[in-house]
This record gives sequence, C-alpha cells and structure tokens, in this order.
Amino acid sequence: MASSTPTAAPSAKVDQTQQRSPFAGCVIMMILASVALFLISVSAYSLWQQNKEIGKFTSPTPMELSPVSIEGKESELNALHARLTAFRNQIVDRPNEPAEIVLNVTDLNFILATAAPLRDYKPYFLVKEIREGQLIADHYRPMNGMPGTDEKRYLNSIATLKPVLAEKTLVFQVEALDVEKATVPREFIAQIPPYRFGLEQQSDAIYGPVLSGLTSMEAKPGQLILRRIPGQIPSSTVANEKVDTAMQRIIRVLVAGLIFLIGLGVFLSLRAKAKREKTGAA
Repeated sequence: MASSTPTAAPSAKVDQTQQRSPFAGCVIMMILASVALFLISVSAYSLWQQNKEIGKFTSPTPMELSPVSIEGKESELNALHARLTAFRNQIVDRPNEPAEIVLNVTDLNFILATAAPLRDYKPYFLVKEIREGQLIADHYRPMNGMPGTDEKRYLNSIATLKPVLAEKTLVFQVEALDVEKATVPREFIAQIPPYRFGLEQQSDAIYGPVLSGLTSMEAKPGQLILRRIPGQIPSSTVANEKVDTAMQRIIRVLVAGLIFLIGLGVFLSLRAKAKREKTGAA
C-alpha cells in the first residue's frame, strides 16, 4: 500500500508586507508635502505683504544731508580737539577727580565729520538738535528690498535718539522716526538695533581709557554731557545683538519649507527606485 506524503497546511500567518497598505506611506508624504506648501505660501505672502508695508515709509533714493563744512574752520576744530584732549588727560592722569565735557550740536557734527572711528556713521547722520534726554538728527538708513532682488530702499527720517552709556560704550537708541507723509510702526522701530560707539575701541590707546573711565552720558537742551564721577558705576545695559526681525523669521520658514520639500522629493525618488529594483528582481 503506497503511503502518501501529507501536504503542509497553508500558514495562518500572512506575510506582514502583504498586510501593509501600499498607499499609507504615500498619503502621509502627501499630507506633509501639503503642509510644507501651505507654510511656504503663507510665508511668501507675508514677506510680500511686509515688503509692501515697508514701501509705504521708505524711498528708492536716500535723502540729501547737508554735510558739515570743515574748510576754514581750523580754529574751531583746534579748540574742540584741545577740549577733548584735556578731558581725556583729566580722566587718565587724575582718576580720583571728577571730569566733564559739554558738547553742542556743532561739536557733535564736527566729531562725526572728522573722527575716524565714526566714518561708518558720517554719511547717514546730521545732528540737528539736543533736547532733554534726546538727540534729534536727520538720518537715512539703507535697507534691502525683496530677497532675491537688487532693490534698495531708504528710510529717510528725522530720528529721535536716546543717549545711554552702557558697558563702556556710547549707545544711541532709536526712539522715534519721523517720516514725511508716512508713519513708521512702533513694532518696526522696536526692531532697529541701537547705534553703538566703542565696541571696537576698548583696547585703543586713545579711546579705550576714556570709554573705561566714563560714568554717565546725559542730554540737556543744547548739550550732550560726558562725565566721570569717581566711585559711580554705570548701571545701564543694552543688548548688542540685532533684534530678530519678522522678515528674517519669514525667510527662515521659507528656507526650511524648501529644504523639506527637496528632502521629500529625494526620499520619494529613492523609494520609487527601490520599488522598481525590487519588482525587477522578482
């Protein structure tokens, strides 16, 4: 009697690769891609809208500032230099004695016009008035237009600056910008970093000892007063880093979204290639 070999019963366990839906991964990727495209679209619109708003209080050309003429002003310049030198010598040579120098509008503009460390500010500022706690200056600020373009914009204004002595530097915080026939939003002004003199002059043989010795800077009507009072310690601090602007945040979202989409495309391409190779091998 011939014996028959029993046939193995089909396994109850189904291959897990057959159970997995072939569309599940694609659906997830499509959702992620849609979210990334939405973020990019919103960011691009916000960037365009912000640039449009900035265009309301900026101009395509800078304002004309009447430069301070130093021709024929040798006597005034020499007198100012002598006062500044005497103030420095008093701080350095007599550290236990109070020292003070009073500067007026003309003095400040002469300093802007002639002091080498201030050459970066010279084209953009012209001091017009000194008030209680404030400096008023004609001022323009170069700005970039839309990212990816060569467009330049200029914020032409009468700037109100608050002088502050902070961390051995002379700081001028932007409090207000008066633009003709336009209003600069307070939120925008708050994002403008302060103008600071002295960061690169801390170790300078001429400026360093003066900056280290100063204890106060005060604006009075018609006067900017620099003082060294023995025993007094300046208490003001001002953040040195630039404030993160809304435009920078929008650009970062755009870049992140683009990187995500590129990575997603590469991933899907590699996945499709792996499926084709697997199908061909079968």
